[in-house]
Amino acid sequence: MKTQKEIFGAGSLKNLREVLTNSGSKKIFLVTGKKSFEKSGAEKYFQEELGEFEFVRCNEFSENPKIEDVKSGMEKLRKANCGLVLAVGGGSVIDIAKLVNIFSHQPDEPESYIEGKSEITERGKVLIAVPTTSGAGSEATQFAVVYRDKEKFSVLSENILPDKVIIDPELTYSLPPEVTATSGMDALSQAVESYWSVNSTEESKEYSTEAINLILQNIDSAVNSPSSESRAGMSKGANKAGKAINITKTTAPHAISYSMTSYFGVTHGQAVSLTLGEFFVYNYEITENENNDKRGIKYVKDNIEELVKLFECKNVYEVKLKLDRLMKRLNLRTRLSETGIKSENDINIILDNVNTERLRNNPRLLSKKNLNTILRNVL
Repeated sequence: MKTQKEIFGAGSLKNLREVLTNSGSKKIFLVTGKKSFEKSGAEKYFQEELGEFEFVRCNEFSENPKIEDVKSGMEKLRKANCGLVLAVGGGSVIDIAKLVNIFSHQPDEPESYIEGKSEITERGKVLIAVPTTSGAGSEATQFAVVYRDKEKFSVLSENILPDKVIIDPELTYSLPPEVTATSGMDALSQAVESYWSVNSTEESKEYSTEAINLILQNIDSAVNSPSSESRAGMSKGANKAGKAINITKTTAPHAISYSMTSYFGVTHGQAVSLTLGEFFVYNYEITENENNDKRGIKYVKDNIEELVKLFECKNVYEVKLKLDRLMKRLNLRTRLSETGIKSENDINIILDNVNTERLRNNPRLLSKKNLNTILRNVL
């Protein structure tokens, strides 16, 4: 299993020079967002402290990375002759860096890997990830998301996992409330889904527990009255959630969210959070013939009861209400209709494009009819 070196803490970006110096490369392939690099304060640090390095910057890609963006980045990386890859940004930035790096070192075309026809066998260059949001947890996972013709693919290989990570909460201080809220709810949903996933382990549940506690304690403050403590809590919580899904992958709320983003432009964290409360109730009301977890129906129910306690609630219905109230305090939408998804046709588009790979991780089996009911409950 590939190991990862992690540096965490306010001001930890200052360790980057030493990390780069120790790499032995003076020419760095730098993947960033278009605006977040400047707004986070990272650009200023690069200009003032890292003048001895040459950076080849890659930032021309969509918010939800497309296969065309990856290919463009691959061409740039191959021409650049850089010694390592450095990603500074949110989940999409880190995912692009992962994919550009790994695909540039494989013999076949990227499509062959995203379709599962070829297996990733070669390692890429050393990859350093510096997250500037507290949500996706991409710095902690061995997979990356890419879209082709609005269809979401997840590429998995331990070679994709970044070699080194610097998590500096100070880089999140400038995040606007909406980004803090949506990325934070994405992390919360990851942690919850990982906990009830059919792939959960004791280790993944420990990560999930830490993440849920940290996020519930800090997200309200981080969005509405940010402090250094709440920002640090969210950074750590998001990273723990990433470590949890790195073991288990996500489940139904994520599976149903991707088409909301692809077809209706709903921000990923907003899309995921819309059905999280519904799935608390749905998964708890599991029956024997719908069980998808080999550990049995009692295990599934006990698991969700443990989650209910983490939310400091008495039952799943209270959790659903608590999530609804939390999202309203974070100024997020709680109904599909508020995001522009309103008609029968809109719901059918979502249902026809559900990510079946993620559905398979859900503890309770889901039919199209079940999914339709859940979507109508939040319409």
